[in-house]
Amino acid sequence: MFSLSNWTEADVWLYIQRERIPIVPLYFAKERPVVKRGGQILLVDDERFRFLPGEEPQREKVRFRTLGCYPHTGGVRSEADTLDAVVAETLGTVSSERTSRIIDYDGASASMEKRKREGYF
Repeated sequence: MFSLSNWTEADVWLYIQRERIPIVPLYFAKERPVVKRGGQILLVDDERFRFLPGEEPQREKVRFRTLGCYPHTGGVRSEADTLDAVVAETLGTVSSERTSRIIDYDGASASMEKRKREGYF
């Protein structure tokens, strides 16, 4: 029924590569100002970011495996700065792209994985 929701991250990237679909630059690794919080790497890109006491931005080469509402998506350390490199990295990874979706770990009843299990999509 909703077959796209059953695609793996690799399926999506291979399709993007094959069809030459333009993608958002946040998916490519680049040095960015980030803060590490709760096991996540958070992007500090404008005045919306609220620092906790003692936090200072650091520059790290990161990319985003998934994008969601700011600032609920964490980055991952990566050197994959081209589409071919992202595909290669994705084919070699064993962790889900959802590991950087903070909303999936906030205990909220609205987490996307919970909704998927309940048949929402």
